[in-house]
Amino acid sequence: MRWAFKQNRLLFVGAFLLGVAAGVLALPAWRWSIIQLNQTKYSELTYRCDSAMRAHYQAKAQLQSEAEPSDVERLRQTELGLIDCQDYDILQKNLLILGLRESELGLMRLKAIEADADGLLDVVDAHEIRD
Repeated sequence: MRWAFKQNRLLFVGAFLLGVAAGVLALPAWRWSIIQLNQTKYSELTYRCDSAMRAHYQAKAQLQSEAEPSDVERLRQTELGLIDCQDYDILQKNLLILGLRESELGLMRLKAIEADADGLLDVVDAHEIRD
């Protein structure tokens, strides 16, 4: 009887340790699969949001230098384009909820930039703009 109890206890501890090991190994696999499934959409939304923010900034700067009715209309149109940034933000928050970390989202952004040959120069130009 005592031997059976020790055997069951050993089996329980072994199963527990196996479960912990599987859980530890499953998390990186889970994150990798989430990245692979969402990289294309994330890249597209990154590009669209960046383009929308750049167009909005340029329209705003144009309006400040010379205020013409066509410039006001252009600014309004570029403000509508910022909806792409909302889609980007929603996807980013969903990826965080699914378990991705900020560093992994940063890696996805860098991959999106690298996908566009001139993307890095665009990002540098966009981040140099500081009012």
